[in-house]
Amino acid sequence: MNNAEKKGKQYFKKGKVLWVLKYEDRLYGKVLGTYPYYVEVSIKSGKNRCTCPIGKDCKHVFAVLEAFENGRYFKTSNPLAELSPQAVVDEIIFENPGIGRSIILKELTYYVNHDESGSEAARLFRKALSLLRTEFSKEFYESLLIQFEEFKKVFYDYGLTEKLERELEKFKCSFGSSI
Repeated sequence: MNNAEKKGKQYFKKGKVLWVLKYEDRLYGKVLGTYPYYVEVSIKSGKNRCTCPIGKDCKHVFAVLEAFENGRYFKTSNPLAELSPQAVVDEIIFENPGIGRSIILKELTYYVNHDESGSEAARLFRKALSLLRTEFSKEFYESLLIQFEEFKKVFYDYGLTEKLERELEKFKCSFGSSI
């Protein structure tokens, strides 16, 4: 086992693989490393690529393969996977809110701690709020509040921060007795 394979297994064990999508004989994955990296692997040939500086045969690729081997993937027949695997995963997330909550929360936590502009974190808060409207979960709402407080410490003066806070407050008003 080479160093990249060892590190890939560690990445998987540490929960850094956000999602893996299988379409036909290809795997697509998103791994949260120093930056978020996108991986594509041919199951048949083993050829792969990654958006990290190494570009292939890296720890991110091996983390995705480890997730696949451990049954941690979504399977799809949607050909959109070749163009935008994230779009297909988003569809799966909204069809399965329980799974979606854990994926969005993991990604949101990552971006709250790594996004210097606040832009991606804000986008994910909007996505999380949409999922919350689809199916309310007290635990998910409370987790969003915790992440929002962290976000607000850095981006307190953003206009969008105030809007997000009002949207979160609406849930408190709507579901107040269950919160």
